[in-house]
Amino acid sequence: MISGYVGVGDMEAARGLFDKMPSRDVVSWNCMIDGFARIKDVSMAAKYFDEMPLRNVVSWNVMLALYLRCKKYSDCLRFFDMMVGGDFVPDAASLVSVSTACAELKMLDQGKWVHSYMKDNGIKPDMLLSTALLTMYTKCGAMDLAREVFDKMPEKSVVSWNSMIIGYGMHGDGDKALEMFWEMEKGGPMPNDATFMSVLSACSHSGMVWNGWWYFDLMHRKYKIQPKPEHYGCLVDLLGQAGLKEPSEDLTRKMHTEVEPTLWGDLLSACRAHCISEPGEILAKQLIKLFPNHVVPYLLLSNTYATEGRWDDVENLRTTLKNKTLNSKMVFTSRRHSMLSEAAAQIKLSNIDSIRT
Repeated sequence: MISGYVGVGDMEAARGLFDKMPSRDVVSWNCMIDGFARIKDVSMAAKYFDEMPLRNVVSWNVMLALYLRCKKYSDCLRFFDMMVGGDFVPDAASLVSVSTACAELKMLDQGKWVHSYMKDNGIKPDMLLSTALLTMYTKCGAMDLAREVFDKMPEKSVVSWNSMIIGYGMHGDGDKALEMFWEMEKGGPMPNDATFMSVLSACSHSGMVWNGWWYFDLMHRKYKIQPKPEHYGCLVDLLGQAGLKEPSEDLTRKMHTEVEPTLWGDLLSACRAHCISEPGEILAKQLIKLFPNHVVPYLLLSNTYATEGRWDDVENLRTTLKNKTLNSKMVFTSRRHSMLSEAAAQIKLSNIDSIRT
């Protein structure tokens, strides 16, 4: 009954039943601690933990996980020290929590101690613990140690691969990050949206402009993963960091011929959302080159100029359009651009300078 109330978050009812129990064992105490942990009530969970007449490893693990979930990383490490000092033997779940806390605090020495403790006590890491360890090493910049853990894993999850990719990228080794991705493609699990976020982040940290664009396109074209705002934002950030004012002839050619056109409009919106105007203008002009007889690219470029207050450019664009016969039925991936297409069909091009986003 207590477990049922805990499951639906009714800690008042659970507490009432707990108080009426004629006798309580460690399971009933743990159930109450877990209930308060689920609603992130650290003070009540700690109160019940302190009042327990007898504890087991589950009791400690619930508290460790709670401190971790509430981002109280120092308290998590302090609690782990109390656990080991009290002659309780941590299990894999305990070490996952403390390894993650070390990762968040960038405490490499403490993380190494945890790894040594595992070896000394014959604790064989499962996939979850191994991933926590290699993530700790990657966040602390110890990529050689992370790779050692990774290579010894008999089974690797997509999270394990992602951790290695983002680790290499975070520390400026974009080439190794991309090598990890290709290894993953050859013999690992199917990449997911987080994988491509890791790859794009690696490209951004290493200034790999074309690589970032190419993987962005690959995500959509090959894996049918719809880019999320963070993917667009990362790519736009990459373009901005690279100071992309005028793309090289080679880059322009590749973008024009190899990238799926439906991604251009979404990326342009991301440029404008991140207030990166110059790449946005370039992308709008590329859209016009790809679709010279469609109205939407001109609307997007007009909006880009209007956002910057470049009214002379808006007027020049309007003049250019007066003698053009344009098609308003241009298909984009995003709902926003579809709405623009529908709206354009009802608006005379002579009034384009009045269109605002």
